[in-house]
Amino acid sequence: MRGRRWSADTIGRWFAINIVVTVIIAAAMNATFAAFAGVWARPGIEESGVVDEAVAVARTLDGSPRAWRSRLAAAASNDGYQARWYPDDDALPVPIANATFHAGRAKVRALLDRPSARVLAYEPGDLDRQGRAETTYGLAIALSDGSWVHFMTPERSWGLHASTRNLLTLGFALICSLFVAALASRRLARPMERFARQAQRFGADVNAPPMEATGPVEIRLAGQAFNEMQARVQRYVEDRTTMLAAISHDLRAPLTRMRLRGEFIEDEEQQRKLFRDVDEMQTMVDASLNFFRDDSQHEPSTRFNLSELVNTVLDDFRDAGHDVSFESSESVAYVGRPLTLRRAVANLVDNAVKYGGRAIVRLSSNDEWVEIAVEDDGPGIPRHLHEEVFKPFFRIESSRNRQTGGVGLGLPAVRSAVRGHGGDIALEQGTQGGLKARVRLPVLDAQMP
Repeated sequence: MRGRRWSADTIGRWFAINIVVTVIIAAAMNATFAAFAGVWARPGIEESGVVDEAVAVARTLDGSPRAWRSRLAAAASNDGYQARWYPDDDALPVPIANATFHAGRAKVRALLDRPSARVLAYEPGDLDRQGRAETTYGLAIALSDGSWVHFMTPERSWGLHASTRNLLTLGFALICSLFVAALASRRLARPMERFARQAQRFGADVNAPPMEATGPVEIRLAGQAFNEMQARVQRYVEDRTTMLAAISHDLRAPLTRMRLRGEFIEDEEQQRKLFRDVDEMQTMVDASLNFFRDDSQHEPSTRFNLSELVNTVLDDFRDAGHDVSFESSESVAYVGRPLTLRRAVANLVDNAVKYGGRAIVRLSSNDEWVEIAVEDDGPGIPRHLHEEVFKPFFRIESSRNRQTGGVGLGLPAVRSAVRGHGGDIALEQGTQGGLKARVRLPVLDAQMP
């Protein structure tokens, strides 16, 4: 039953409905254009029947006595035009010929069966013999005896030439079709856009909520599959973190027993070495517990001022007497996990002041990225080790000895926090010869409320 209900809401059905609706609306708009667009949508003068009526009146007058022609012309007048008869050229108030009537002139001559017949036409704005602008449309046809029959109409009852009118109609139809198709495709594409944004958000935040499956059946099925995959990934990450944290916690018990048993060793030198190894292992276990505890906490994302957060971290180091500076051209708002990012920035600044003597923090942003750069004046790290230092428990003995503290989990914790926001961290040589850590965090549409 469920499959039958969904089969009526497939992408194919959406496409079919959208196409049919688009065609119907485009046809209706085109019909509206033809009905209300004035002379643009009307047939040309050759197709409107006006020429045929004028020629019929002219042939009638041409075969009638001259004394009757004035009355016959008046009788031929109707709501569309007024007809007048003039005995010669001087009596005819003819303006300049309208060049656009060439095709109509040929048709008049063909209907009159007189190839040399004089035919004149004008439009409002054309000038007569006295230099006056006409305000009506007019057509004058010379009869066989040199007299004229003159047709005038205050309104244009015919349209453009067929080719021009067809081009305008086609252009309007295309514009209407594109407009309606854009609206219809937008309705179809909106579920896909939501799906893409949710996938993008999941790439930046493994704890992102499941997507709402809407739209055609295929997209809903893809959304359900994505939600199931997301749930499995979240369970896997949570189980892995919990397991590693439990292992680290359980290591405390044998270390405590080792220390107690070491108290019974009579050789002071061996006892001292044992206690040193136990203390080192205890430090590593405590650091691992903190690392996994921070990684397992599901801090919710919220909007906060990243500039103020970085400045607060630096204030703590200033209070401790360290040389730190902050450069930011503007206040940067960001959506993420503030406590996680605070610990990451604190780790980077702590490394900079510990191994480089000072820290210079720069914050910048654009429409796609927020960047935090932490630079020091220390000895730096060899380029071939820039990736190695992000491995857990990796340390460079020549430049960072054990006496300064740390077990090699600081940078891995920073990378974990940054990648948990969909960003990344990279090391490079600083402008003063030290080390620069560059953090880039994405600004995603899914993050915006």
